[in-house]
This record gives sequence, structure tokens and C-alpha cells, in this order.
Amino acid sequence: MGADTGISDLQAVIKANFLCNEYSMDPIKMGATIAAAMEMFELGIIAEKETGRPLRFGDADAMVAMVEATGKGEGFGKELALGSKRLCEKYGHPEFFMGSKGQEFPAYVGRGAQGTGLNYATSNSGACHVRGYTIPAEVFGIPDKVDPFAVEEKAELDKLFHDITAVVDSSGLCLFTTFGIGLSEITALMEGATKAGYNDENLLKAGERIWNLERLFNQKAGLTGADDTLPKRILEEPIPAGPSKGKTNQLSELLPEYYKARGWDEKGVPTSKKLKELGLA
Repeated sequence: MGADTGISDLQAVIKANFLCNEYSMDPIKMGATIAAAMEMFELGIIAEKETGRPLRFGDADAMVAMVEATGKGEGFGKELALGSKRLCEKYGHPEFFMGSKGQEFPAYVGRGAQGTGLNYATSNSGACHVRGYTIPAEVFGIPDKVDPFAVEEKAELDKLFHDITAVVDSSGLCLFTTFGIGLSEITALMEGATKAGYNDENLLKAGERIWNLERLFNQKAGLTGADDTLPKRILEEPIPAGPSKGKTNQLSELLPEYYKARGWDEKGVPTSKKLKELGLA
């Protein structure tokens, strides 16, 4: 909420998040949508007569007011309720939507951290940090530190994280427990609770089966490999400053390797061989 809108006023960010909870709105989507509106306002695409007040990056009062207006369905809040993808499309600038498959980016964008960007592009639910959370490895060094800027082996890393996440989500555990426990501990918990004969190998295979089932569902719903993508900014506009200065996401290199690691064809479709291997065909 605060990072997207350029606001460091902690009390304002807390209030905005509180209001999101009160109105049953997602703070990630809300923050990204307000940020998109702020950008279009500053570029003169959206006028003050529409927003009802100046809407600029860094304006904490405006952020809180927009959250409340959205929750109440009042004024410009009715437009913000569209979400950033449809809001940007309505005003003729779909390129300002920062996300994948209609889901806005969370805390990490994925221009520098290559595995994170690949995760957002390939996640079955779009740009979601809890569908294959590679940040621990790329940034925090948990369980082991990997070079966030490297392209090599990121396809395999993302596949592993996707499959493990599918297992954790199905187990009822909080994903963030994996900061402290690994697959073997999860296996022990699952086997202790179910006595179903779980081991690390077949539990990970269950995660792979879940991921492929979700992929098949998405394809039935009309999504294709063309939807495994990122905004043009992430692919072409280098980060201007900081430790990741000059970096863009190398999705064109990463995506074919991910499909290969998955056993899918070059268009991202699970092959009949893979589905038979998983007992899904």
C-alpha cells in the first residue's frame, strides 16, 4: 500500500490497511490501483474533476481518502473498485497495469530477482507472492542464498517452489512456516496426521499433480501460454537505481526453460506423457 504509492507515513499506511480490512478489500490490489490512478493523474490522463481532489504519489491523505471512497462506493472510489487492470484499460492505458493474469504485483516486482518475475508470469493465479515464494532464496538466503540476478537454474527453482507451495496450501499449514521448516518436516507432519504413507518424493509429486491440475483448469477457462507474461516495463525498462540498477526480467530466456522443467510443450501445455506420469490421464 505504501510502497506502491510512495508513502512512508506509517500511521497513514496502517489506517489504509485497517480500512481495507473493514471493507473486505485486498490491500495489495487497493494500493496498486491507487498507484495506477496516481500515475495517470500526474500524467494528466485523469483530471481532478474526476478524482475530486489532487491524487499524487506521496499524498498520504489522498491515499486514505481513496480507500474509504472505494469501500463506500462513493465518487472516484467507484472507478477504483474496478481494480487497476480494468481502471487502466478504461482510461486507455493498459500498459500502466503492473501485474500478471489480472493480479497485481505484491511487494516484490521481479525485474531484478529473476525467479520472482518468472513466478509471477507462470503462477496459476497470476502475480502472487504466495504461489511460489522464491524471495527467501533470492533475497533472504533461506534455505540457501542464490544469485537473484542469475537466469541459470531459476526455472527449476520456481518449479520446486510451486510444487512445495501446492503441498503446503493443501496441508492447512501457513506458507510462512517454510521459513523455519523444510519438506522433510512437512512430510513428517503429514504422515503423522494421516498415516497415508507419505514420503518426500510422493508428497512433492502430489504438489506437481496439483499444479498441473490448476494449469489444466486455467486452460479450460481460456488462459494460454501467452498469458505467462509480464508488463512491458518489467521486460524492457531497466531499474533506474539501487542494487538492481540496470536490470530487467529475462523472461524470454526463463520461460522456455520453465516449460521444459515442467514437461510441458513449447506453448506451455502439459503433455500427455506428463499427465500420464502424474496419473491425470
